[in-house]
Amino acid sequence: MIVSTADTIPGKKIVKTLGLVTAKSGWIFSNREEDARNNLEKNAEQLGANAIIGYRSESVRSSFTPDYVRAYGTAVIVE
Repeated sequence: MIVSTADTIPGKKIVKTLGLVTAKSGWIFSNREEDARNNLEKNAEQLGANAIIGYRSESVRSSFTPDYVRAYGTAVIVE
């Protein structure tokens, strides 16, 4: 799975945009950023994507729940 923070992937052509994908990390993992990204990749793969563009992540902190990371991007098919 190719993951890019940009809206394009150099050397690749986007042939289909599948839509927004989101994910969040679990609360027990030591590397929440990696966990959120792995979950995001799984969600994109379920849509048939082989890449994600516009990848972003953010830490979410709340006094009511443990901290977690939320990740999102656009699932696409590239060739």
